[in-house]
Amino acid sequence: MFFSRIRLKPEFYKTTRLSKILSDNAYSVHRLLWDLFPGEKLRNFLYREEIAREQLGIKAGIRGEPIYYVVSSTRPSLINPIFQIDEREYLPKLQQGDRLGFELRANPVISRTGKKHDVVMDAQVTLLKSLSAEFKLQSHLPAAPKKQEFKNILLAQGGEALDSKLTLLLNDEFAFTGKSPQTAPLRDKLDWILKATADGALQKWLILKGERHGFRLSKNFNDQYKLQNSAYRWQSIKADKGIKSGFSSVDFTGELEVADVMEFTKALFEGVGRSKAFGCGLMLVRRM
Repeated sequence: MFFSRIRLKPEFYKTTRLSKILSDNAYSVHRLLWDLFPGEKLRNFLYREEIAREQLGIKAGIRGEPIYYVVSSTRPSLINPIFQIDEREYLPKLQQGDRLGFELRANPVISRTGKKHDVVMDAQVTLLKSLSAEFKLQSHLPAAPKKQEFKNILLAQGGEALDSKLTLLLNDEFAFTGKSPQTAPLRDKLDWILKATADGALQKWLILKGERHGFRLSKNFNDQYKLQNSAYRWQSIKADKGIKSGFSSVDFTGELEVADVMEFTKALFEGVGRSKAFGCGLMLVRRM
């Protein structure tokens, strides 16, 4: 296996529209990187996109151009007009019980009745639906309400009963933060509990992935998982035939313990979760 750092050459970033094309569409990045592996009929790599200045610091010639970390089964071609490539062999030496810091950009989904559902949206809409039912607000909702419609009705009709309910739920969530929800506006409380619900669903998703891929999330002295998530966003895809689609992605950072060396090594090489062709699934690790 090989680990590569691939950077768009500054002259192309400055003088062409390539940077705009790459920033707008994960499919374009996917195809361009695949060109670095000529002769490969099946995708043999994972990648993660970052910003060069954030990764390399303030240096001459470094701007906001993208930089890609790539794990592949073959060496990328060094003969290309637009990329600078630094590559090395990737042979991680791991033992059971090793503690590692990690970063992972993932597409968290769950399956239900044969369909894939975004983990964040599914958890939040389920909570909103439950609150609407508890306070008997279904009659105020349209036939197939969206997330924002649930929120609007709850904020307009929930009143003191909803406020008390959310305060009770949030007291446990903020037990270790020193934050008090008692005097916060109802809208803030609803947003906070939706964020906490998403965090819990994402944590559960990654714990289950760890059971499958040979790792366990580490905990702190408060028995809380050493895990954070950020940058939940929609990634656009526009394929060759012009069909537009996409997927959501989330950035995880945290600490883990290797439980099964073989399975975890496989995950480092083959990725975690879905949308691996479009910049998700590559887990970057470092010794603690």
